[in-house]
Amino acid sequence: MTVPTPITHDLKPDLSYVEAAGRAVFEAIPKGSNTIVVLESTVYPGVTAQTWLPIVEELGLVIGEDVEIAYCPERFNPGDAAHGVRQVARVIGCSNPDVGKALVALYQKLTTEDVRYVGKLEVAEAAKVIENVQRDINIALVNELARIFPALDVDVEDVLSAAATKWNFHRYTPGVGVGGHCIPVDPYYMIQRAADVGVPAGLITAARAVNRSMPSHVAGVLTDIMWNAKVSADDARVLLLGWSYKAEVGDPRETPAEPLAETLMAKGITVGAWDPHLDIKSFPDGVESVTDLSTAQDYDMVVLVTAHKACLELDWEALLAHMRTPLLYDGRRVLDLESLKAMGWKTHAVGRPLDS
Repeated sequence: MTVPTPITHDLKPDLSYVEAAGRAVFEAIPKGSNTIVVLESTVYPGVTAQTWLPIVEELGLVIGEDVEIAYCPERFNPGDAAHGVRQVARVIGCSNPDVGKALVALYQKLTTEDVRYVGKLEVAEAAKVIENVQRDINIALVNELARIFPALDVDVEDVLSAAATKWNFHRYTPGVGVGGHCIPVDPYYMIQRAADVGVPAGLITAARAVNRSMPSHVAGVLTDIMWNAKVSADDARVLLLGWSYKAEVGDPRETPAEPLAETLMAKGITVGAWDPHLDIKSFPDGVESVTDLSTAQDYDMVVLVTAHKACLELDWEALLAHMRTPLLYDGRRVLDLESLKAMGWKTHAVGRPLDS
């Protein structure tokens, strides 16, 4: 069973899909069938048992006779053919070791990588959620550095490249924000579970705050760049290249482009967006949908938000010819800024001092 595990408007885990789907399945299980039900959604430690066991008991089902519950988190990397569902390792948690071992044999038929039984449900649940928590923390570090170093007149990418010469340094790249339905969501599940047992999750909470605030921070930097370039505050126009949360993926869920656009529009700036992987219905009200870059006229700044191949390889000279002000901001640190500068663009980037 794989169902959404989102968060509510107040950043709390929403387990309604897990509960509803579980009830629907358990109501259909025949007595005495000992049907194994496996949850694959990302949850915090304890959710599978806490959510499903009361339903099992309410329906009069008996664990070990009518039903068994297990947990095997879904793992794959959208847009990454090398790490699809059949190319990633799996972990299985179940209170019944025999069922756990049987599920190992089953999942070994579904992936070419390692499959292992890890014991308790909670171990497998925790393993999945902290995978994404760890990435959120690592990204938060470089995003925070991308805010600190420009104030010191230092480019964060120069620092990271220098640090990466040490064999055990793990290099991440800053960006306009973290998107998708995993990294910006899953830490709140771990934060909630820690609160339930009375243990602070200060580091996880702080990392989430840094990444959540990056679009607002970048919006402030963009306005500073435009005002320094004498762009009129009354009719400034910004074009976002890419809207989906990840390169080569047509998925706008939790994209940092949306809060970035909202913050800019709240300042009275007109925002347009172009994303070859999305249709015009993917953009919120107020954002100008650009379907053909040749029609993108009189923008004052272009911001690379998503590093789609089409964004990186577009005709930058042609786009430059349509600009009212030739400002360019690399929000992913993937562009050849020197070549673009030689072309006539006034280049800027996340984590780089404004006057460099």
